[in-house]
Amino acid sequence: MSIIRNVYDAVYNNLIGDGAYLKIIKGCIFTLLVFVLALLVAALLAAALSFLRTSGYKGLRAAGTGITFLCKGTPVYLALLLWYYTFLGGMHRGGLIIAVLVLGIYGGGHLTDILSRAVKREAGIRSAAVNRRARREFFSALLPFVTEQSLFEIKRLLCILLQMSSLVGLVGVNDLAQVLLKNGLRTQYPFFALFCAVIFYLLLQLLLEALFAWAGKTLTGEEEE
Repeated sequence: MSIIRNVYDAVYNNLIGDGAYLKIIKGCIFTLLVFVLALLVAALLAAALSFLRTSGYKGLRAAGTGITFLCKGTPVYLALLLWYYTFLGGMHRGGLIIAVLVLGIYGGGHLTDILSRAVKREAGIRSAAVNRRARREFFSALLPFVTEQSLFEIKRLLCILLQMSSLVGLVGVNDLAQVLLKNGLRTQYPFFALFCAVIFYLLLQLLLEALFAWAGKTLTGEEEE
């Protein structure tokens, strides 16, 4: 009975007592907000850069390749330091914006690589006439098509971005983990708090897996193995 009582006390003190659940919910919302907005930035950036990367003009291809290299090659944590302390002078209120932009730009660079490779693969198996028509309908037809063909690679990228979001605590991306840790220190159960943070991110990753399995089945009629 003492073990059950200890578990109950840990759960209550860390997740319920003293309004802890309100702080945890706020942390969850903040984390998800950063993640979703970063994905939006990544998608918009990748659409534009993949258009440049697959252009018939050498200058546009070179520009797209160079920008992509900067986006995916700049270390995320160094970019956070640079953006946070240089452009905002260390003001915490800009943490959300900086986190979204840095993660979005990093993810956009890698997503551009995925989509550009898929576009080039399709171009290699089609006639010149079909490729010219596809180029004219790049955003309305070709880009959605190659996105469907690249779901597995995109899923892996999103899982990586989700894991990175839990580590970038400098600008508040992992507010959930910070809140849980503070509650744990208050209740003398710090490891329980970290365990809860791990569970939260694992559940998010399972949700991503389920969403992509559903998307793959809906779009292609086949379940992902």
